[in-house]
Amino acid sequence: MVSSSKQSKAGGSHFVFCLLSFLSTFILSLPVLAQSVDVIEGAKKERQIVYYTGMGADQSTIFANEFAKKYPFIKPEIFRASGEKLLTKYLTEARAKTFRADIFQTSVIQVSQLKDEGLLQRYVSPESKAYPEGFKDREGQWNAFYLIPYVIGYNTSVIPPNEAPKSYEDLLNPKWKGKIGLETQEHQWFFHLLKIMGKEKGLDFMRKLAQQNIQLRNGHGLLTQLTVAGELPICVVLYSNDVEYAKRTTGAPVDWVRLKGPTITVFNAMSITAKAPHPNAAKLFLDFSLSKEGQEVLRQFKRVPARPDVLPDPPGLVQGLNLYPARPEELVKNYQETVTQFREIFKVP
Repeated sequence: MVSSSKQSKAGGSHFVFCLLSFLSTFILSLPVLAQSVDVIEGAKKERQIVYYTGMGADQSTIFANEFAKKYPFIKPEIFRASGEKLLTKYLTEARAKTFRADIFQTSVIQVSQLKDEGLLQRYVSPESKAYPEGFKDREGQWNAFYLIPYVIGYNTSVIPPNEAPKSYEDLLNPKWKGKIGLETQEHQWFFHLLKIMGKEKGLDFMRKLAQQNIQLRNGHGLLTQLTVAGELPICVVLYSNDVEYAKRTTGAPVDWVRLKGPTITVFNAMSITAKAPHPNAAKLFLDFSLSKEGQEVLRQFKRVPARPDVLPDPPGLVQGLNLYPARPEELVKNYQETVTQFREIFKVP
């Protein structure tokens, strides 16, 4: 039997241990708390943020308004355009030393190009620790915002699910000749599938796929519509969330293939510009965008949040998939070679 004095000593030791643990945690958190206070106070003085985005005008407006509800002392200003136009605009402004944008958010390809030009700043958000390594910059200059899993899509009225291709190699079956659609600038998919397969095997696959009389069309939205209509029974690359949205909201006869191997996943990224006029507001905006709260707003848009602990609607858009991060670094360096090979193989006019 343990004596009361020993119990008292044991209890006292446990209390001291807990107190020391609490104090050490509190002391370690002081710099973070101080930084947060400094950032918020700085943002109150700046009072504004300029947000360059490739997201649709309606969605980017809603997103910015949600941020403003959390930080009512900051007024968002939005400039919305396609990724290439955003990149051109910012580079033009940078050459003229007219820096307006605080946040630059579009395809990670354009974001990476700004990084290569030295036009992004390093900021590791406290929220970034929730994101897998493949979906954030190693130098802390960008972070994935939302994901776009690339999947094979097909019309279920034309192709019964049990007959649908189960892999990319299944697309080489002669019965699919003339029935397969592909986007005219599918360079990211092309480059990363070569990496997954190995260059020689990958190029051999691409040449055999091209012999299937591939139907080239401009735009994934158009390809989705043509698949829904049954005019193109199969598409090599569709966005999984677009297919799910069409299937669930309109009852469209479409579905997508859940690959056993890697699912190439491109993504939109967010960054703070190197010459951000409102750097503190920009940090708050990035923190909000990467937080659970911000990522849940993306889920409302039927997008696939990049944060793993915020599942999309439906969760099956990512659950059970081996998401392969289509990182931009090697593609940017080999972009011209990739485009040339793609255009030659698929005879892009």
